[in-house]
Amino acid sequence: MFEQFEEQEAVKKSAMIEKNGFAFYSQLIEKFNDAKIIEVLKKLRDDEKKHLHTIENRYFKEVGFGDTITEEEVEVELYVENKGVPDLFTRNIDMKKLIASIDNPQQALELAMDTERHSVVFFENLAKEASTEEVRHIYTALANEEKGHVEQIRVILASL
Repeated sequence: MFEQFEEQEAVKKSAMIEKNGFAFYSQLIEKFNDAKIIEVLKKLRDDEKKHLHTIENRYFKEVGFGDTITEEEVEVELYVENKGVPDLFTRNIDMKKLIASIDNPQQALELAMDTERHSVVFFENLAKEASTEEVRHIYTALANEEKGHVEQIRVILASL
């Protein structure tokens, strides 16, 4: 089903997106007090955890990984210094530094929007390249869920 190197990278990046999204939303919940924003962040956090579980259970062993991703150092300053690094969540980052760099809910949600949009494109491209209908279906479903996240964030941003 998977050709070794490219598929390993695709699976690794997919898992990193979800892992970092989970950590990002989990820590943002602690940073803000607005009940409406917290409700959306909790849903996004829970969705990211489900997505990571799906990726780990379906693809990790198939591409030769263990049960979880190993830690790698990545500099968060790329986002802080150069606003708009939408593929930020494809790497293992220091989430505490990232959260500390966020000053307000709008900034947090704009970053979330950027990363969710990147995730949509990433998963849509994986679906196009999928070698089987089952794999295509899974990546299409993930892309559609990420589109839902974009819409949820858009609604909250519009209300700020």
